[in-house]
Parts: sequence; structure tokens; C-alpha cells
Amino acid sequence: MKIGARTFKTSIAVFLSLLIPITLGFDESASLAGISVVASMQPSVKKSFQTLKDRLMANTIGGFVAVLMASAFGSSLLVISFATAILIAILHQMKLNNVIGLSTMTLIIIMLSTNGDIIENATIRVLATFVGVVVAFGVNRMVMPPNYEEKLFQLTNVVTDDLTRFIRVSLRKNVQYSLMRSDLVSIEQSITEMKKMMTLLKDTQWDRWFRQKEISVTRLLVVYRQFIRTTESAYFLVRTLHQSENVYNHFPEELRVLLRERLETLMSAHEQIILKWNGRVLPKEVNFIAYKSDLRQTFMSSFFNEASLESYLENDYGQSNTVIHLMSAVLDYEENLQHLNKLVSSFKTNHKDDISTVNTLH
Repeated sequence: MKIGARTFKTSIAVFLSLLIPITLGFDESASLAGISVVASMQPSVKKSFQTLKDRLMANTIGGFVAVLMASAFGSSLLVISFATAILIAILHQMKLNNVIGLSTMTLIIIMLSTNGDIIENATIRVLATFVGVVVAFGVNRMVMPPNYEEKLFQLTNVVTDDLTRFIRVSLRKNVQYSLMRSDLVSIEQSITEMKKMMTLLKDTQWDRWFRQKEISVTRLLVVYRQFIRTTESAYFLVRTLHQSENVYNHFPEELRVLLRERLETLMSAHEQIILKWNGRVLPKEVNFIAYKSDLRQTFMSSFFNEASLESYLENDYGQSNTVIHLMSAVLDYEENLQHLNKLVSSFKTNHKDDISTVNTLH
């Protein structure tokens, strides 16, 4: 059993949120504070701050509606149901749908309270939810803040290793078709996870705006966005090779060698760019794609000559198109690598303070 950082932080926040009202003598309201913590713990500091604002506003409105309805019409089950509907309608109108659950829970607990003054009960219980929300934000902000940049970089590194390995086995015709299909599904899921982490990284960078220049943060995000695009182009190349297996196997040996050599150069560059990003290769290195005009012409001509063979053109151009798709996938991968290399070199040269954290990885 593994206890993650978020689970650990939630347990600390629950303890503190229960301790505060109990210490102050409001034992009956402690449960609301604990529930608020669990409902308010978010994966990033920015989301926690947004939740803090939304829940404070929503719970204040919930307490106000509860007091107003209970004072005017009593606390019968019918009135509570009607008050709940009114509160949900108000929160929906204010676009606070994500905090409806805790706010309606607060309203119901307040209206069901029969001991003491309704205004006093409402104030204590709303404050208890405030305690839980503020504690959740504070713990998330101060205790083990999430480092999604490190997670995104590590995932990018792993996916790149998988993709380069799949390209090599596809080029050498050593792959099992059914297994590769399942591997491609797994890679696609990993790329989706990378995009989710990118979104969380944007939220995490919001907290750095208090300490770093915004433009540096924006450039950091641009680099990671291009990392993801380059990974997607490598995935598309693997998928194209997989789908073109039959056509590729009938390429002349000269074209297969030419393709293997070019892709080996590109994959080696991809690996070195990642090493450059974490500080293991100098910023000005990886000058890999300087295609000489005659070599590029040979590469392009070989593919176009293969695509124009009469044997490919006999049946609805399918095989001819496959050759063009394969060449297009190679060129797309190459262009994305060129752009990524330029961005990484520029960032490493111009931001020596290095707001990226991946250079600390081992």
C-alpha cells in the first residue's frame, strides 16, 4: 500500500481542521470543517485558491439562505427542500456549480439545528467550513507542493524511450503486429496523461508568478508544449510505420537503408535534446539536422520515385499514398525536433537562473 503526497496532505489538513474548532469549543461544527477539507483539497495550488474563493462565497450564501428561510418559514422538511432548490439555483446562476454539494450540505445542517439561535448556529457552521477550506489551501500551499514539471519530464522521457525503441524494431521488421497495436494504445494513453500534466503545470506555474517573471514562466510552458507535440509526431510516425508494414517490406534495400539512417539520426537527436533540457548536454550542441541539399534531394526523390511506381498505382492509389504518408510522418517528426531543439537551446542560453527544476533530477 502506497500513500501519496496528496493523501498525506489531506490527512494533515483533516487533523488540523478538526483540531481548531474542537480547541475553540465548537465540537459539533468540527465535522463540517473536516468535510470541507476533503472536498477542497485540489491537485494544484491554483485550483486550491480558486476553490477557496468559490467555497467561501458559496457557503456564505448558503448560510444566509438558511437563516432567511428558517426565520421566515421555519425548518420543516418542505422548507428545507425549497431552500435547497433556491440555493442551487442561485449558485448555478453565479456559475458556482462545482461547490454546490458542500454549500447545500451546510444549509441543511444549519436548518436542522434546533439548539440555540439560528443566526448563531449559522455563523458557527459557516465559519467551520471556512476553517476547513482555508486549512486545505494552506496545507496544499505549504506542505509538499506538487512538482508536475518533474512528473511531466519523467513521463516524456519514458514515452520517448518507448517510441524510439518501437521505431527501431519496426524498421528492422522485428515487431509482432498484435503486440504493437496494444503498445500504441498504451502510448496514446501516456500522451493524454502528458497533456493533463501540462494543464496542471500551468496551474502550478501560477504560484511562481509571485517569485518569477511571468515571461520566463510562459517560455517554460512553450518548451513543454513543444515536447508534447514532438512526442505526438514520434507516435504518429510509429503508427504510420505499423500501418505501412506491408508496403515498407517491399521497399528496395537502398530506400530502407536511407530511411533507417535518417531516423536513427533523428531519434539520437531527440534523446540528446532531452539530455540538453536536464543539463547533461550543452545548449549549443545537437546540431543534427543540417541536411545537405544533395542528401535531402536524394531522400525526397527516393520516396517520390517509390510512390510513382506503376505497381502501386494499379489499385486505387492506396500503396502510393502510404509511401507519401510515411515520408510526411518522417518530415513532421524532423520539423518538430528542429523547433524543439531551437526552443530548448534558446531557453537554456537566455535563462541561466533556470526556473526549470529538471536539472536537479538524477
